[in-house]
Amino acid sequence: MSTPDNCGCCTGLDALTPVATPQPPGQPALALRIGTHGRFRQSLLADLAREPALAALTTRASDDPAIALLDSWAAVLDVLAFYQERIGNEHYLRTATERRSILELARAIGYELRPGVAASTWLAFTLETAPGAPASARIDVGTRAQSIPAQDESAQIFETLEAVDAQARWNALPVLAREAVPPRMGGRQLYLGGTATRLQQGDALLIVGDERGKDPGNENWDFRRVTRIREVLPADPADASDAGYTVVTLDHGLGSPRRGVHPAATNPRCFALRARAHLFGHNAPDWRAMPSGLRATYLGLSEDSKPPISQHPEWPGFTLADVSDPSTAVASGTGLYGEYYRGKGFRERILTRTDAVVDFDWGPGTPDPAMPADHFSVRWSGWIKPPTTGTYTFHVTADDGLRLWIDGRLIVDYWINQGATEHSGQAELTAGHKHDIRLEYYESAGSASIKLAWSASGVPKAVVPTASLYPRDVHSVHLDTSYPKWLAGGWVVMSVPNYEEAYRIVTAEDDARADFTLSATATRLNLQGESVREIFNDQLRATTLFGQSEALDWATRPLSGFITGHLVDLAGYHPDLPAARWISVSGLILADVPANAAARQRLLQQHPLAAIRVARDRLSAEIEFEDFKRYTVSLSSAAEVACIKLNDSSSGRTRLHLDSDLAHAYLPATVRINANLAPASQGDSKQMRIQPEALGSGDAARSLQRFKLRQPPLTHIAAATPNGTASTLEVRVDGLLWKPAPRFTAAGPEDRSYTVRLDENGGASVQFGDGIHGARLPSGSGNVEARYRVGLGKAGNVAAEQISLLLSRPPGLKAVINPVKASGGTDAEAGDTARNNAPLTVRTLDRIVSLRDFEDFAAAFTGIGKAQAVWLWDGEQRRVHLTVAGTDGAALAPGDTLYRNLLNAIDAARPPHQALKVSPCRTLYFGLTASLWIDEAHEPPTVLAAAAAALKRDFGFAARQFGQPVSGSEILASLQGVSGVTGADLDHLKQAGPGSAAQTVTGPDGQLPARTAHWQGNTLQPADLLLIDPAAVKLLEHGS
Repeated sequence: MSTPDNCGCCTGLDALTPVATPQPPGQPALALRIGTHGRFRQSLLADLAREPALAALTTRASDDPAIALLDSWAAVLDVLAFYQERIGNEHYLRTATERRSILELARAIGYELRPGVAASTWLAFTLETAPGAPASARIDVGTRAQSIPAQDESAQIFETLEAVDAQARWNALPVLAREAVPPRMGGRQLYLGGTATRLQQGDALLIVGDERGKDPGNENWDFRRVTRIREVLPADPADASDAGYTVVTLDHGLGSPRRGVHPAATNPRCFALRARAHLFGHNAPDWRAMPSGLRATYLGLSEDSKPPISQHPEWPGFTLADVSDPSTAVASGTGLYGEYYRGKGFRERILTRTDAVVDFDWGPGTPDPAMPADHFSVRWSGWIKPPTTGTYTFHVTADDGLRLWIDGRLIVDYWINQGATEHSGQAELTAGHKHDIRLEYYESAGSASIKLAWSASGVPKAVVPTASLYPRDVHSVHLDTSYPKWLAGGWVVMSVPNYEEAYRIVTAEDDARADFTLSATATRLNLQGESVREIFNDQLRATTLFGQSEALDWATRPLSGFITGHLVDLAGYHPDLPAARWISVSGLILADVPANAAARQRLLQQHPLAAIRVARDRLSAEIEFEDFKRYTVSLSSAAEVACIKLNDSSSGRTRLHLDSDLAHAYLPATVRINANLAPASQGDSKQMRIQPEALGSGDAARSLQRFKLRQPPLTHIAAATPNGTASTLEVRVDGLLWKPAPRFTAAGPEDRSYTVRLDENGGASVQFGDGIHGARLPSGSGNVEARYRVGLGKAGNVAAEQISLLLSRPPGLKAVINPVKASGGTDAEAGDTARNNAPLTVRTLDRIVSLRDFEDFAAAFTGIGKAQAVWLWDGEQRRVHLTVAGTDGAALAPGDTLYRNLLNAIDAARPPHQALKVSPCRTLYFGLTASLWIDEAHEPPTVLAAAAAALKRDFGFAARQFGQPVSGSEILASLQGVSGVTGADLDHLKQAGPGSAAQTVTGPDGQLPARTAHWQGNTLQPADLLLIDPAAVKLLEHGS
């Protein structure tokens, strides 16, 4: 029987080494291992037969000493081959795995691994406000504060980077959160302070300002009646400063649009007129019903005479002029009250004033710029008090018409057009007694003049002097009874049907009054105003007086809308807040949830707001509008830092113009601004802030001396340098400051410079020159000293308000807080990152020319994890839009130190004419639901956890790019690549993010979009970064 001979059994052993090592492109590692232990052992055994001297060695048993020796050498070769492969991989930046290899390879092209960066933030300081405490304090550079660590955290120390002059009054500046609602033309609602106005429907209100107080003839005032009252309770009953307010609806609108009369505008006040009164005599018996004998006696006639009713239809003297007398206590000799009218009929009054004397020769001119030169009239009224008793002759010279009354008797009447002509009339006057006087004049055309003179026995003819003239704008009226609460300084409104007039009470006093068969103790009011006699003289029965005025405060209602944009109005006057000063803005915002949409829309439309009542936990609030609609909203706290561009305090209130728009929309009543802000960064100067650290002694005989810093890690802070960092190290030799240099190649023999090298463990060493490239150290004992700060990294990225422990306490300083989270803290650069970043510096060489340069420069900047630059056309020119994200996806905000340093560094390296916009990316998240078929040999919980980890790895920050969509097929490929997964079924993908609508897709062909930077209307939108949200991933075992 024959057997095949192709089984290989008879050919013996073949050598299996060296193994061929082809290098396909794009591999993560070089395959340089030429053999393993088994291959080396077989190759050695195969070679035994080729050596004649060993031909007699026929055994291949493993326990033979010779074979055991070969086995040992196979093991040695295996180790050598392994390390040779590793050494070969460590020679290339792409394949190296050791940090030291990457560090040295990067140094070969001038790149130093990024040392890590200290986190940076802003510290808001609060000064003492207790009596006797200093009003200001100096916060020096290096003022220290510490975070309060949370679970599994360590305390982090921060130090200020700039000196700040702080003021106690800048601790918590409130913004303008409430608005006054002044009276407006046609407005029917008044906003009054508090809820204890005691107003009722039908009550009378007077709205009057300084215009009426200064000019009794001014018409800018309103008398209205209350038709409706609504009380708005305080937003916070515990807040003593908030008393709520009352909305009063009036019977009709303020002002008179038809007559062009506006409401009071200068310091308008609202007075409740609490009481009503009548004039003395209003309830006098009907004269016509009185017995004829009584009427005759009252008229001074015999009782049997029967005076006809037609001759005396009312009580004699039944007028205001007869009932009320001028008060000698209040009138003063200052002239006559003049009323100037357009035309001849005294209907259209232009102005009022007190004229010291009546002696005018206007010629062809006008009494006032507001008056016409022709066709005007003037009425002077008041009292005249003569120096002696006797018959006085009044001489009136006028061009044109004139009329003169003394004590109500017309003594001169020439109401005609005429040239300048003197007319006279006589009247009996009593010394020291005030006599009523009224002089009326009109001018038709041509010249205008008028003069009032008098003469009497012992009184030569002359213009009536000012000391004898008393203006009519002070009046006296008697009320029907005593009103003790009608006080001097208060207001009174006298009213007859279809007419009201407002008066100021000059004095109020009670006296006895008897007339018209009536007697009473009545309040006499001396009033300042106009038209008392003209309107109310014969209206004793019809006149109603509203008085007992009580001033009501105006209310301020909550501002509707939000504090947003770049303009912020402060509640007070702070003209000393300087431009370029940084401030923190903090408050509450509406949470971005659908339930808040209706309230947000109404606030954006600025519907009148009644109150915002914030819950004690500050997580929710009730928003009440004036139309009685109420909304319960969810709140969240927010804060940011902004810079003052301009302080505009020209209007008596401070308006801040910020250099950029606020990132949030705040509820005004919750906003506070702290202007005692200082930039700070992570790192502790320890005892070196008092005494520098001694590094060692210089020796001029030695070159390239090196000293190691004793306290790692050396703090590097964010800076506007090409690599984004700056060291806090300060080295002095014999007290002189030496300067750091990246390398010695450019240093001369006299240059006092040094280099800093970081080892693979983060330790720092300082090296000095050799006398050719960089100066040698001078000899001295302990003459090399250093000051630096210690600490950096992600641990410094503490949450907002976590830094609250003051370690330095300058006089007057009370507390500290970080209003915004610390950011920018990064650990020392990892190898994988350095592999990508090192070549970028060679591409850019610290300058930006091309579009790719923008992207490479930003990506190599410490603290930046991703960057993408695209061209965009804005309608006029092509501009660069650069989207960036922080390391490991850390959020960036325009106010962050890292963001500002990046902008400054780019500006220093790029062409200034190139339009550029830098924006943080828009991070979107997605979740999914999927079912997995799991191999029965594997434990389902372990496989599900591995699948979740694979998704996090494949769709996390490190693996995704800007504008990269996510498809169902990618998800399935990732899941099915997990050991133990035999199949996967994707139920759905769901994506939602800020400013975007939720999207859901299913199946392997479904795709969630992500866009690169683009225009949306007139707004530049940054690129999207679509990442997985591990909390929104739901993986199930199929069939479970």
